Amino acid sequence: MSETVHYKGVLKPLEKQLGESLEEQCRRVLGGKELPSYFDNYQEYMLDVHYKDMTIQDGILYAIERESVDPDADMFKAQRHENGEIAFEVRYYNGGCGFEEAIEEALSQLKKQ
Repeated sequence: MSETVHYKGVLKPLEKQLGESLEEQCRRVLGGKELPSYFDNYQEYMLDVHYKDMTIQDGILYAIERESVDPDADMFKAQRHENGEIAFEVRYYNGGCGFEEAIEEALSQLKKQ
């Protein structure tokens, strides 16, 4: 069932190992599991398995730490910290927008600042 949702939290970048690509990092995070035939790559697979606690933005894998906040109206806010973390607050109707799209919108607003 679709509803308006409101989350506030932080995206924490996950460090890559020396010389590791994003695809290799996603495979490592998945514990080296074999790629199911219905996924094109490990990034898609990882986002399917960890859709609530990880995201990929601008080629960087982030752990999501969020809390649910009482929903009211759409909101897309982000703030970059010096340590590489990105604090965010998003509120949206999840029948027309997903968390991944909400984070993308918040980050696009951040780039405009």
